[in-house]
Amino acid sequence: MRRWTLSLGMGSALVACLAIGVPGSAGAATLDFTGTLGINIFGVRDLTGSPIYLTVPGAGAAQVTDDGNLHLLSFTLPGGSFGPSTVTRDVEATFVTMVNTFRFTLAQNLSGSFSGISGGPPGGGPMGLSGTAKICMGFAGGCPGFVLLPLTPTAGGAGFGIGGTVSAPGGTASVPITMQNAPWTIGQPTMTIHTPNSTISIPALPGGFAHGPASLTSSTAQPSGVVQLVSVSKAFTSLTGAFPEEPLSGILTLHFVPEPGTLLLLGFGVAGLALQGRRKPGR
Repeated sequence: MRRWTLSLGMGSALVACLAIGVPGSAGAATLDFTGTLGINIFGVRDLTGSPIYLTVPGAGAAQVTDDGNLHLLSFTLPGGSFGPSTVTRDVEATFVTMVNTFRFTLAQNLSGSFSGISGGPPGGGPMGLSGTAKICMGFAGGCPGFVLLPLTPTAGGAGFGIGGTVSAPGGTASVPITMQNAPWTIGQPTMTIHTPNSTISIPALPGGFAHGPASLTSSTAQPSGVVQLVSVSKAFTSLTGAFPEEPLSGILTLHFVPEPGTLLLLGFGVAGLALQGRRKPGR
C-alpha cells in the first residue's frame, strides 16, 4: 500500500511537470494566456506624478516558438483577444469646477506577430488596435468631446501599434491630429516631446521584458512565463500654443497559464506527495 501511494504521488507530479513543459527540441506550441492591454493618453498622470493607464483585460491562446530550452523566440496573438471594452477615468483638474475625463474605447486588438523576444537586440512587432482614445474637458456635470484619436489602422496599414501616420479630425473641436506610431517592443523606448518653450526627452514606459517562472530568466515559453511589450506614439496637433505634441503609450502584458487539466494533475501529484510524507516509516 505504501509503494502504491508513493507511485501515485510521484507519477502524478511527473506527468504534471511534463505537461507544463521541459527542455527539448525547438518547435511551436500553443499556450493559453491571460493579460492586460493599457493605454496612456497625452501623458496623463495622477496627483503623485505616476502615469495613468486605462487598462482592459483579455485572454486567449498564443502560438509560440522556442529554441528547445524554453526561451521564447517568437509568438503570435489572435485578433479579438482584448475587447470590446470602454474604460473611463476622471482626473482632478486645476480648477475646482473643471473635470477632465479620459476615455479608451477598444473594439478589439488586431492580430499581432512578435519576434526576437529572447536574446539579441530588443525585439517586438506590430499589433494594431481598433478603437478610439478621447480626452474630454468640461464643467462638472458635462463632458463635451475635445480630442478624438482614431486608433483603428487605415487601409494602408498605419495605426497605433503598427507604424506609419494617420490623420483625422479631433472631435467637437475639429482639431487636426496626426499620430506618429511605433510597433510594440520588448525594449525601453523614449520619446522626445516639443513644447512651446522646450524640448523634453522622457522615458515613455517602464519597459518591456520576458522572463520565466524561475525568476528573471528568459525561459518564458512555458506556463507562468510573463511577457511585457510596450509601444509609444506622438500626436501632433494644430494647437501650437498649447498642445503641439502629446505622447501616447501602450503596455501589453501576457501571463501564460496552465490548462485546467494540467493544474488538476499537479494538484493530484502534490496531494500524493503530501500524503506519503505524513505516513510514518514502517507502516
